[in-house]
Amino acid sequence: MNSSDPPDDLPPARGLAPKGDLPFSPRINWRFWAPVIAVVVGFPLIWTQRRNAEANRRRAQLLADHAALTASLAPNFLQLRERVVRWTVESVGPYPGDLRDPSFSWDAFVADRALYARVRVHEVRDESTALVSLRHRYPDQLTHCLGVEVSLAREVLDKGGFLLPSWPQAVREAGDGTRLHALREDLLFRLRRDTAALIDASRRRYFVLGVDEGRASVQGPTRVMIFDLRDGRPVLRARGRGDDLVFIPFQIHGSPRPSGAMPLPGLSQHDCSVANAVRVVAGVPPLGIQHAPSPTPAGDAAVNADASAPRPDASAPRPDA
Repeated sequence: MNSSDPPDDLPPARGLAPKGDLPFSPRINWRFWAPVIAVVVGFPLIWTQRRNAEANRRRAQLLADHAALTASLAPNFLQLRERVVRWTVESVGPYPGDLRDPSFSWDAFVADRALYARVRVHEVRDESTALVSLRHRYPDQLTHCLGVEVSLAREVLDKGGFLLPSWPQAVREAGDGTRLHALREDLLFRLRRDTAALIDASRRRYFVLGVDEGRASVQGPTRVMIFDLRDGRPVLRARGRGDDLVFIPFQIHGSPRPSGAMPLPGLSQHDCSVANAVRVVAGVPPLGIQHAPSPTPAGDAAVNADASAPRPDASAPRPDA
């Protein structure tokens, strides 16, 4: 029998034999496996630590850059936003009556570009719902009827979103470098695109707010409030029913007659009526045609035209005579 063969008197194994009963002991080359295990276990830990350290460095740098680059924009925008939202919430309560501050000048108002928004009473309950309503886009002819140029408040609020505290909070919650890189690019893009518009909005003197009392602008009265952004107070308040103005169609002499009827929409009639109510409170003559004649039916017009036309003189020589 060979000396390397196991002895014949070993009991039959039903499972793994105890290590002490084996005729040999397995050997592990720890000089080889120890470095391999250390690399396999340690490399992910070291890589994760370095990645987190790099992300923390980039996060701190981005927060510092944001604070420095927005230092001149944020205070004015946050004050403007706070006033717009607060005045919107206050304006949906019971109507306190018409108001015209002695310092208000209509000429100065129409000469400047105002900030403008329009909401509906049933949509505004608090600051959060006011922000939602301010961003709604409704058909609107009020500022055209007033004859004033405006910048829309909803666009200013959207452009200044990166100046809110929620933007740095998003940087703090960013989990990796990819997200931080996207936020940095977003910051630089907004600064390039929106800085001029935000500065221009912060220089506006007047904020005009239209508040529809009905579910739609043509279903009820509309309030118009004008606020002085420099003094932080209302300077004009008016309320129009929207049903006390009638458009009279006319045709300019020499212009082509339209092929069909072109009725003006009810929105234009309503909004221009409300604009006239604002002009009355402001002490400005309303727009319109005074003492306009009532429209003449088409049949009567033809009869009147025939009656007023000059008749030929029987004594005059005929052309073919």
